[in-house]
Amino acid sequence: MKKIVVAMLLAVSLLLTGCAKQDDGSKKIVFGDKSWDSIKVHNRIMAFIIENGYEGYEIDYIAGDTIPVVNGVMQGDIDVDMESWHSNFRELYDKAIKQGKLIDLGKNLPDAPQGWFVPRYLVEGDDALAPDLKSVKDLAKYPELFTDPEDKTKGLIYGGCAGWGQLPISQKIFDDAGLEDKFNFGIAGSGTALAGTMVGQYKKEQGWVGYYWAPTAILGKLDMVMLEGSRYEPADVNILISEEMEEKAPEIVEVLKKYSTTVAQNNKFLALMEDNEWSYEETAKWFLTTYKDLWKSWVPADVATKVESAL
Repeated sequence: MKKIVVAMLLAVSLLLTGCAKQDDGSKKIVFGDKSWDSIKVHNRIMAFIIENGYEGYEIDYIAGDTIPVVNGVMQGDIDVDMESWHSNFRELYDKAIKQGKLIDLGKNLPDAPQGWFVPRYLVEGDDALAPDLKSVKDLAKYPELFTDPEDKTKGLIYGGCAGWGQLPISQKIFDDAGLEDKFNFGIAGSGTALAGTMVGQYKKEQGWVGYYWAPTAILGKLDMVMLEGSRYEPADVNILISEEMEEKAPEIVEVLKKYSTTVAQNNKFLALMEDNEWSYEETAKWFLTTYKDLWKSWVPADVATKVESAL
């Protein structure tokens, strides 16, 4: 019986040890791979820095949308969320941060824009069809420029995507502007579908209006203008970590505290990734090669030397 108890205790000890370290003694750092491209690139930028600049770490990714990923960080199954966008879920994040289940390391992106956009050619220039279209309320003058293909009597405004946290905000903008008599409120089935509607109309130089955000590949390539009265609260695109991360990988936490990029940089690498059909890893290497002065400011000199050598 004593041998059985000792064996059980040993098994439990090995199991608990396995949670912190791999078989080779390395510590696993798990990134939340949310469903949009920019966060996946940021995950791989950090992964390249860690794998080539530091010793004793293994990288892994867990895929999921916003809420599953933040729950994973709170439970310790995920270590790092590189793009929180937590303005869209303020109550959830504020409560978790207050309880110490999430640690906020500051901004990855400064005030990423969200709102309703229209093509610039529609509102500016000698051939503009809607030169007086400046704000959401002005849309009531131009429903014929945004005709709903399924209801020719009204215009169509894309409010966002089914299941996205921003959708209620978009609906409120629509309702407050009193647009229901002249427009339908469209909800795309996916981010790809939403992007497709914008690109399709833009290529034909026709009207399109709806919710979008940056950084994205599309806003890195298409010249769009945000309508007044549609701007969301500035998004907090912050880096969050689990409470275990500070003890498990303090040197990596120090890098994450300094990690910061711009919307313009993100729009550029996303557009290049799409145009060149790069993988997330290839895009991360382009970023590290292009913005050496930036990322070198995040890490110690010896780490920078190793990472640059690996590039």
